Amino acid sequence: MPKVLILYDTRTGNTGRMAHAVAEGARSVGGVEVALKKVGGSLEELVAADGIILGSPTHNTRPSQAMRRLLSNLGTIPLGGKVGAAFGSYGWSGEAPRIIARALRDRGLRVVGEAVRVRKTPNANDLARCRDLGRAVAEALSPIEEEKGG
Repeated sequence: MPKVLILYDTRTGNTGRMAHAVAEGARSVGGVEVALKKVGGSLEELVAADGIILGSPTHNTRPSQAMRRLLSNLGTIPLGGKVGAAFGSYGWSGEAPRIIARALRDRGLRVVGEAVRVRKTPNANDLARCRDLGRAVAEALSPIEEEKGG
């Protein structure tokens, strides 16, 4: 069964709310296992996942320190052929999701969807976009898509 791993960091809880919505969207696709965790676990989790969705708030125009640490370690593990996506909240500038998406692409992941960026607290529409992102990654991994050749 394909596995989607959602790793996130949050300071005020906004990116955490987004992460839970992303997981809800991924879980709406049958035949896909979904794990939701705060960043800081082992890199083996990333190796075992088929889909990787990373979320971080923007701190001083960059992802959080914990997420930057994870991104700097991505080059040490095989990630080619996996599916990825990014999301995050921000107060002022909002660069983190795009930085994460670029890092995933640079490591050989097929990034699906546009990185979801939300200013401050996510509203109902923002959370719907997060669910759509999670669903898009899970659908890219689902056995039905593989049978179609997609």
